[in-house]
Amino acid sequence: MAGAATPQDNTSSMKSDDSDYGSDLDEATVDALFSQPEPQPSVGPKLGDIEEPVIVDDHGDDRPLVRLARIRDSLTAAIVGLDSTSDTLKAAHQQPKTSIELEYAEDNRSAFSPSRPSNDSPEPEPTVEPSNDTRTPIQRFRTPPKKPLSVTDIISPAWCELQYWYNLTRYGRVRATKAMKQGSSVHKVLEEQVHTEVPVEVQTKEDRFALRIWNIITGLRTLRRTGMTREMEVWGVVEGEVVNGIIDQITTTSPDEIMEAQMLEEAENAKSGSASRGKKRKPLSSDQRTLKDYMTSSQTGSILESRQGLEGWLGTLHERPPNVYLIDVKTRQSKSLPPQGSQTRPTYYQLMMYHRLFSTLATNGVDAERIFERYKVQPDKTFSDTFIAQMSTFDTGADIDLAEDEWVPHDASQDSVSELLAHNSLAALWSLMMQEYQKAVPASSVSSLLTAEYRAPGSGDLMGKRSFVFDAERLDAYVQDEMRWWKGERETKGVEIEEAFKCQICEFAPNCTWRNTKVEEGLQKAKLKKEKRQKSEV
Repeated sequence: MAGAATPQDNTSSMKSDDSDYGSDLDEATVDALFSQPEPQPSVGPKLGDIEEPVIVDDHGDDRPLVRLARIRDSLTAAIVGLDSTSDTLKAAHQQPKTSIELEYAEDNRSAFSPSRPSNDSPEPEPTVEPSNDTRTPIQRFRTPPKKPLSVTDIISPAWCELQYWYNLTRYGRVRATKAMKQGSSVHKVLEEQVHTEVPVEVQTKEDRFALRIWNIITGLRTLRRTGMTREMEVWGVVEGEVVNGIIDQITTTSPDEIMEAQMLEEAENAKSGSASRGKKRKPLSSDQRTLKDYMTSSQTGSILESRQGLEGWLGTLHERPPNVYLIDVKTRQSKSLPPQGSQTRPTYYQLMMYHRLFSTLATNGVDAERIFERYKVQPDKTFSDTFIAQMSTFDTGADIDLAEDEWVPHDASQDSVSELLAHNSLAALWSLMMQEYQKAVPASSVSSLLTAEYRAPGSGDLMGKRSFVFDAERLDAYVQDEMRWWKGERETKGVEIEEAFKCQICEFAPNCTWRNTKVEEGLQKAKLKKEKRQKSEV
């Protein structure tokens, strides 16, 4: 059962150069904490249980694919079987891999294809030589023509900021590990239970970006129709920088009812206690909800309203919109769930970032012009005829508002064509996306309950869940501190001494300047402490 405990946050525990880092440890303990590769159960987790959470969400620059809802293929049956994906994964592994070659104009091929290193070229050794480049991290790695910041970029350093820096400076990215590839396979199977992907030819940058918006619109319509969608892209502006991410799963079914009940009870008790003491409560942030918001937007909202006078006695003429829950899927090699604390902290922050971006976008709080400007696309430029012709052959779900009324005659294909022609630019398409957000995600419907779902990498079977509660203050503190690093306003930091067990699985550990410096500092402090104790005994 998921616990209510919040992962520990050590992001601001080191404030100055005179830190007491390792000062209370003797030589043997310091040596044990940083030893390689033998695990030290007495001072940290077992080696096999230490796993860096895989945080990869910047999928937006892959091949141009349109995602179509599997509504016509009995999606309900697929959702029922979501917890059992092992058969699908096994079948996928047994089938021969086929490649799909898309037809591009030659001059567009290089413009729209992400640059990938050749598989024939060997990867460089993980050395960590100092660089003479004085640019800030964001100037070096996330300034045009390079891609914008992603949730991955902001959250991955929560495991070890220095490790992420080494990856960027040595490889330009975090290299795909075996765990990442296995996780991608699980994600793919889960997504294909909800959407089917079809390659689309794009002629312009605007066509390509339009696909991303269309996939969001399709996802929102799938959420309305079935109560669940996957791989939902979001954009936002964080500390003045455009950020994108991909939410694994959005559902209208509570992933942890016990945890949610506990969360709501604690919120109500805190509210009652504050009121009884006559204290002025701090206003909630825009992406946090009150108990009243939850109860009046939940499926039981009409029951509460039925107690409010004659109007309540008559009841409501329509069902209240359901709550919306965010879930992140993690694959884990270990057969046990990660312990609360430093190993779950990145996932906790990741989910909170998704909550912030999703809630802000759903309430039309993102300036579309900023997004278009960052991606260098023209919002008023019409899409290519080739793109429109292809998209018009797909059922984009434009008839969703008519589908429930069988007495209203309509042609789904004609609806799609009319909708495409009426929104034949990024600006118009963004407006349509916001209309779909208003229908699928009403105000205050995004739950503060955040859930990480852990699955076995080979079979994809569900291992368990961990749930957290959104905390705006904690998220703000972390993001502000991390953005200071990206902007070059502070030095790169390694792990705290209490989390030195992470070094046991880090490829950069042998040459890590932070680690080696802290080992030396710890040994020197332990030595001085020992000498002082010996003198006092004389």
